[in-house]
Order: sequence, then C-alpha cells, then structure tokens
Amino acid sequence: MPTARQMLRWSGILAGCSAAALSGCFAPKPFNEEAWRARVEETREADLTAAHRDLSGRFFNPWMPMKARTGDFLRWTFTRNSFGEDRKGSSESPSVPNNGAYLRDPAQPPSVTQVGHATFVIQWAGQVVVTDPFFGKRAALPSRLVPPAFGPEAIPDGAIVVLSHNHYDHLDAESITALAPRCRFLCPLGLGEFLRKRGARDVVELDWWQTLQINGTVFTFLPAQHWSRRLGMGLNKTLWGSWLMQREGRSVYFGGDSGYFKGFREFGRRFPGIDVALIGVGAYAPRWFMHYAHMDIPETILAFRELGARYLVPTQSGVLGLGDEPVSRPALELELAAAADPWLRKRLRVLPVGGRLFLD
Repeated sequence: MPTARQMLRWSGILAGCSAAALSGCFAPKPFNEEAWRARVEETREADLTAAHRDLSGRFFNPWMPMKARTGDFLRWTFTRNSFGEDRKGSSESPSVPNNGAYLRDPAQPPSVTQVGHATFVIQWAGQVVVTDPFFGKRAALPSRLVPPAFGPEAIPDGAIVVLSHNHYDHLDAESITALAPRCRFLCPLGLGEFLRKRGARDVVELDWWQTLQINGTVFTFLPAQHWSRRLGMGLNKTLWGSWLMQREGRSVYFGGDSGYFKGFREFGRRFPGIDVALIGVGAYAPRWFMHYAHMDIPETILAFRELGARYLVPTQSGVLGLGDEPVSRPALELELAAAADPWLRKRLRVLPVGGRLFLD
C-alpha cells in the first residue's frame, strides 16, 4: 500500500509537476542539533504552567510556541528520504499471540499490554485503562503494517480510555465508535464533542495539570510539546498532552506524541518513582522537520532519564510508517543504545505487538 508521502508525491504528478522536478524546488534544510538543544535549555520551567490558549481559541505551547509549518511540510514531502539506502529496521514490528481474554479477569496481576502503535492496555486491581485506541487498518492515508493484538471487543465494559490528541494515529473514529457506548473517556480540552458524536456518554475533558480520581486511580493530564489538527477541527483548536496514571503505589506515564522539552524533568521531580514510561519514538526523521514535535533516540533516552522511571517501553515503532526512518528503526536504535549502556539495558523493554509487561 502507498504511504502518505507517496500519495502526496503522486498528487503532485497528477497536478502536472513531476516528483523529480518538485524535489529540485524543495531542497532539504540543514539542521543543527546542538543549536536546537540550546534553544530548549533557554526555555523557562515556569512556562509549563502558564496560560496556553490565545484569544482566538487556539492552544499553544507557552514555553516555545510552534511556528507555521505548511511550507516545511511541502518541502519534506517532495525531498529525498533522509535515510537514503540505509534501510536497516525496515521490517514491521514482531507480534505474539494475544486475544486479550485476561482483561476480563479482575484477579489478573497488574500489567501493561502492547496492542499496537500507541495503543496499550493497563490492567490493575480489576481496572482496565486503554491509551489512544487505534484498531483500524489505516491512519488516514498510512496503512497499518501489523494488525492489532486484538480488537475492541476484547476491551471489557467500564474500561477507561485516555486520549492524548486528535491526530489520526491516536484518535481513530471507528475505534471510538466501537468503544463509545461502554467505556469512560478522559480527553484533552475540546475533544469531547467528537467523542459524544460517536456515542460516548461518559466524557471528561481535562486541561494540563488537572487530575481526576476514578475507582482508586488518579489520572493527571500533563503537557506535551505537540500540536493538533484533523479534518473538521481547526489548527490547535483542541489541546494535546500526556498522562500519568497512579494507583496503589504504582504509576504509568503515557507520553502520547511529544518533542523533547523541559516537561520531562519537571514530571520526574513532581512525580518520583514512575514504574513505566510509555514514550513515542516514531517519526523523528528528517530532523529539520520533525524535531519540534517528535524526539529522536538520544532525546528519548534523555527524557526517560529525567522522568526517573523504572522501565522504558517505546511506543509507535513498527506498525505505521510516518517518518523518513524505516518503520522499526526507532526500536532497533534503542536496542543498540541499550547494548552499549548497562543502565539502559536493565530498563528498556521493547514489547512486540501482543507483548505484556507485568508490574511486579
């Protein structure tokens, strides 16, 4: 199946301009990683709790607002892949059989299950929490390379769904419709209407730093360095973020999508002892285009260190091809980094689709 980038290239050809010609018009930009890190360090921690909605109703990241990217998107679309012939990690994510039947057993030990991409299921003390449910075959244009471990029918009634933002690989309309009548939804500001239109009856919208307790679990919605847009929703008209879930001395951080920012060290300071950090690692290349909203592997490792979590579980690798890098390259690079770093090797847990990590 064609990737989103290929579809855009073909649309340029159909419009009467060849991809080769467009490649000459949109030359790749250089990127200075050191200068970017210096800019991040210049941001203020105090802005993590600052106002983040302007008079027009658009949300923004107050520590470093994102600049308009339309021209950059076109440039990326019609330039040569930054990985060239280096296709190591081009195979999809491995998977293991898992029908999710244990999710209906309240006596099961606490665990985190990788369903696929950013969809994970946390099960503890009889409660089931689903992150960014995506059970569909495609995220707008990109096709899914690996089927989910199981479908929405495995999710028990009364499960809690947490959503990070409205991009298609994190907010799948068909999956929401399948879960809507029987689940409770926690979402960023502005997303409630989308959920209710698809049958959700129990929806709570949260702003950054707000908390909600449900049957013994404390859910805290935290900032992330990202943005929002999809058909029918204006640019940044809905909020984005990450989640911390705490229950009976255990905690799981779900990062959604985010570039590197000082929030990670602040989360680690405010919430010490996180057990599992689910951090997105995909779509980091090309760096000149992706650096603001997605972390590369060194930044992912730094964010994990600053969170102070016990385990790092990478998300968004091996299921959808969204960046220049080969689809499973992020997980591969993390494993290579862990092989050279005993500290990381003890903490990295790369789960296959269907894989389960027990919270002992």
